[in-house]
Order: sequence, then structure tokens, then C-alpha cells
Amino acid sequence: MTNILIIGAGGQIPRYLIPLLQKETDAHLTLFGRRAAQLPYENVTKISGDASNLSDLVNAMEGQDIVYMNFDDKAVTDQVIKAMNQTGIKRIIQAGVLAVYGEVAEPFATWNARMLGSRIAKGRGNESLEASDLDYLYMRMTWLYNGDRTDYVASPKGEDFLGAQITRQAIAQFVLDNITGKRNDTRASIGLWEPGSEYKAKPDFY
Repeated sequence: MTNILIIGAGGQIPRYLIPLLQKETDAHLTLFGRRAAQLPYENVTKISGDASNLSDLVNAMEGQDIVYMNFDDKAVTDQVIKAMNQTGIKRIIQAGVLAVYGEVAEPFATWNARMLGSRIAKGRGNESLEASDLDYLYMRMTWLYNGDRTDYVASPKGEDFLGAQITRQAIAQFVLDNITGKRNDTRASIGLWEPGSEYKAKPDFY
């Protein structure tokens, strides 16, 4: 049985990821967050704590095989990496942001930069992960929405980022595919978008 720690388990992607993992795998899930005890899931371990607190993280990581981190904060990522090194965990999947390499292509790049304030998103978790010795997967997610689609385009580092939108359900599917071995994106920074959203000037929902 694989033990998976979900940091930031109260977020929007875990609403789809947790039930999907419970349905499609025999993994044991540990849910970590400030109010994890209040989360509505059954047959999981719930640990309330602060992801910026090293001792809280180390406590939650004991016995885990995979860490899924549902947000991108470089300072917290640094703490997570320290905790992983202390507990011997090697594999982490982090939900991150697009434009960390200035890779977003036009016409979407102009709209995205206007909304986010820069063409390059600096000081993100990918910088810490890439400098570590962990088996990391950093997800450069485009603009998210809720919908029925679970298909995705997975674009490796070094390629232009073309897509303007993707569902949270598709992100959950991508994580599942990596956990179950359908994909094996290790020490990788992967851009994720919805097929057909390439070269849009902005997401359809804006």
C-alpha cells in the first residue's frame, strides 16, 4: 500500500483528487492542513498543522511514500524539502504556476502577464525543487475551472506554453496517472493545459 500525504488538503484540487485516489487506488491518504480535522472525508488520516512549521511537517511525513503539495509558496516548499530530507521521502508532486520560465506564448502571454503582473513568475517552488535531489514533479498549471473534462496536454520544460485553461478534474487525473504509473514524470516541470485551448487570447470563462 502506498501512503500519500496531501498538504493543503482543503483546497479545490483535492476535492477531486481525494475521491479519485480513493476510487482508483488502495493508497492510504493523510490529509494535512490548518483545519484538516474538519474535512469531510472518511477512511483517511487527518492531521491539522501549519505547513510552514517544520516540526508539524515532519510529524505528518512519518511513514509516507509520496507528498502532494497543493499550492506554490517557495518558503513553504523549502520547509517541505527539509522535512522530506529528515524523513527520507523522495517523491513530491507540487501544484504550481505557469510562466516560471517566461515560457507562455502569444497571444495568451499578454493577457496572462496583465492578470498576474509579470511575464515571468519568480520565486516559486520549482526553483527549490530543481535545486534539490528529490524525485519532484512540478505542475505548471494554466487557468483552472471546474468541468467534466479530464483530458490534458502535458508539455515538458523547454517547450512553449500554449494553453489558456484546464479543469481541476484534469489536474487530478494527471496526478493519479503519475501515482499509478501510467505516466512517470520525475525530476520534471510539466506544463498542463486543455486540448483545444491552444492559442486562445484568454480562458473561455473570462
